[in-house]
Amino acid sequence: MQPDQLLPGALAIAGPANPPVPFPAAAIRADCGPIVIWHWGVDPLAEVGDASLALVLSRTARRADGRVAHADIVALLRHRPDALTRLLPPFGALGASPEGAEAVADSMGFQHIFHSDPGEGTVPLVSTSALLAARALDAQLDPMAVGIQSLLGWQLGGNSLFAGVKKLEAGAVVTLDERGVTLTKTSARRHEPISPAEAVQEAADLLRTSLNAVLDDYPDAVLQLTGGMDSRLLLSAIPPARRRGLRAMTLDVPGKGDTAIASMIAQQYGIRHDVRGLTDVAGVSAVEAWELCRIEATRLDAMADPVALAAQRIAERAFDQGVRISGLGGEIARGFYYVGRVRDRTYDRQDAARLAAWRMFVNEAVEPGLLVGEFAAWAESVATAQVHDALVDGGEEWFRATDELYLRHRMQRWAGATDLAVSVERIVINPMLDEGFLDLAYRLRPQDKVNSRFLGALQMELDPELGKLPLDGRPAPATYAAPSRWEPVTQLASTGKRFARKAIQRVQRGNRPPAGGTILAAKVVEHWRAESQVLRPLEELDFVDPSWVSRVLDGSVDPRPSSVAFLTNLIVATSDAG
Repeated sequence: MQPDQLLPGALAIAGPANPPVPFPAAAIRADCGPIVIWHWGVDPLAEVGDASLALVLSRTARRADGRVAHADIVALLRHRPDALTRLLPPFGALGASPEGAEAVADSMGFQHIFHSDPGEGTVPLVSTSALLAARALDAQLDPMAVGIQSLLGWQLGGNSLFAGVKKLEAGAVVTLDERGVTLTKTSARRHEPISPAEAVQEAADLLRTSLNAVLDDYPDAVLQLTGGMDSRLLLSAIPPARRRGLRAMTLDVPGKGDTAIASMIAQQYGIRHDVRGLTDVAGVSAVEAWELCRIEATRLDAMADPVALAAQRIAERAFDQGVRISGLGGEIARGFYYVGRVRDRTYDRQDAARLAAWRMFVNEAVEPGLLVGEFAAWAESVATAQVHDALVDGGEEWFRATDELYLRHRMQRWAGATDLAVSVERIVINPMLDEGFLDLAYRLRPQDKVNSRFLGALQMELDPELGKLPLDGRPAPATYAAPSRWEPVTQLASTGKRFARKAIQRVQRGNRPPAGGTILAAKVVEHWRAESQVLRPLEELDFVDPSWVSRVLDGSVDPRPSSVAFLTNLIVATSDAG
């Protein structure tokens, strides 16, 4: 781990005055009663002179209608920290006084905050970095978390890679004082159902309010424009008069049709459109590739894909950073894990196992041989059981439970981690992660969301003209808003094609690499072969097969990008020097 590559953040501890932690060089110490806080890269909102401190841990603080003033954040931290969970993700804040400290996370848990176990015998701490928390607690790798990550590429729920280090639950408050760590859940869901017509109207009003407020606050904000539905919805929520001169960008990925559709839309509405490709990835040296991936693993707390993020960051170098409007979050309203005919039903462990094997373990899993056989078999069993437990936490009905699995696990632990990691370079605003929008999606029946019915209707409410233009490789949103009587047959045929692709992928025991990931991973392996001491930390891990590592180094095995990402994370997680 390289401390100076950590994201801006803080660590608060009610224990040893100087814990064995390699803090970033710019870290500032503040003493607040029984709590000692180190913070770096974030400016206090309140002075430390009265033994109090207030920190906003995210780049921005806003609701759908605009920015939230620092004075309001300080007041809420002191009197109503639970109210801060409603701010747009990612958002986090930490406040301290002579009585103790409190930290709060947004309703999606996108702002990653970690804490020690509330039980006795552990040092009470709160940290924005799981890596630093593990150093302070002298925590070892958690075998269950390692097994889960070897299959998913990310973590479930409150797991971290380290025993005794937990992620703060989405929409929760953690209190740190002389008594230890106390957790308070604050995010309450509305359960009353809503009609599709009501949901469409409320969602349209919310998105219009949000997009206008973003452009009022950041006139030069850039819309991430793709050929998909989510960015189309955001553009549609912007009044036509504000579209001319709007800035937009598209990452040109080979094999995708995003660029052609985005360019057509940009030309039609007078949008200033910037298109860049992935060509820079090939020009990176092996040494630089390893350094970039190691940095990203540090920023991701070794719990998401550093190869994919490094490749994305290389491609992003040519773009202006600033403020970015992203369509991340639209997936929540379309039933990401829905397969087959959607009707209310219960489920069992076999359903969970099938979902895990066919939809969750395919793209990010490490390849056979990397893990010792006994550990690999145990990891698959444990990870499948954990997926089932996560589904059970989401309710008794199958499709609603899969919605919760995607929303409360995949989104915060994968999308949240990567969204947070890029905040060093830019502010990312995701209007469809607003708690109000999530609430509407949650209250709809699965039958109202399946096959993008709700999002199609929302598109037609926002802008019917844009709704008639085709999507990348799919019909126009208008088709989803008013499906024909043949739609169930079409949906089943589409599901069959997806299953066929997954079946081939599973039989071939392959996965889908991220854009630019194959090239970058190959360069990382080239560096490993030239500097084999980089892999020395793996020798201490009894679940990694040393003969497989030897075959990688002698050139007889070229590992997948997912395996390179997994090993990079393990090296960063277990080595101070990296």
